[in-house]
Amino acid sequence: MPAIKYWDGAQWTDIKGIYYWNGSSWVQAKAGYYWDGSQWVPFWQIYEVIWHCDTSSKRVYELSVEDFSVVRYASSPTSDPNGIGGDANTIWHCEDSYDSIRELSVVDFSQIRIESSPDSIPSGIGGTINVIWHCDENGKIYELSTTDFSVVRSVDSPAGINANPNGIGGDEDVIWFTDDYNNDIYELSVADLSVVRSADSPDTYPRGTGGDKDTIWHCQDAGIELYELSTIDFSVVRSADSPGVVPSGMGGK
Repeated sequence: MPAIKYWDGAQWTDIKGIYYWNGSSWVQAKAGYYWDGSQWVPFWQIYEVIWHCDTSSKRVYELSVEDFSVVRYASSPTSDPNGIGGDANTIWHCEDSYDSIRELSVVDFSQIRIESSPDSIPSGIGGTINVIWHCDENGKIYELSTTDFSVVRSVDSPAGINANPNGIGGDEDVIWFTDDYNNDIYELSVADLSVVRSADSPDTYPRGTGGDKDTIWHCQDAGIELYELSTIDFSVVRSADSPGVVPSGMGGK
């Protein structure tokens, strides 16, 4: 991976961190990106992150990737947070009270921008600084533009007319998706959003799903559980209780 180095007087040394002024204090940047001609690529990654939301507590959270404990939280911009995802430098968020999609600040969870959802009941969202994956309860899966949230492309959910998509996430290489009509978890192709494979969810009523090509974060509201799942066979790697009682979105890395 490319890296930024500085000359310490004797040798080139890796930079441990970069800080920016947020108007009142110096804050450590979580990642640095450069444009490679087609997309933003990280110089370095300081740490990994989980974004989570809960419709009962009406909160958005940062959770520890080590044990799913709460690092920090804030009130959701609205009363019905339904989906969340992103990466260390970006948070994508959706909710169905106002049928909206939002970008939130990784510093304090404040709203950076908001646009209408392409459909009436947004239920899941995830991705990275370069891509947004989105689904709604009317049975559609989308790729959205990171610039203005417009639809780049869309397909019907693999569950067909009975679909109830509830969670989606991933990165430029993979899409993780859940539908609680059949309690399945899917890997979808980034090329055409088709099904690569699927398996049963670890419990009923799967909700949020996200992560990257190496990790799957997942939550469901029947047993109020948070999971890390295997990218090989979707089996449970570990689990923990949710900080709320209706976990509805989970993503990041």
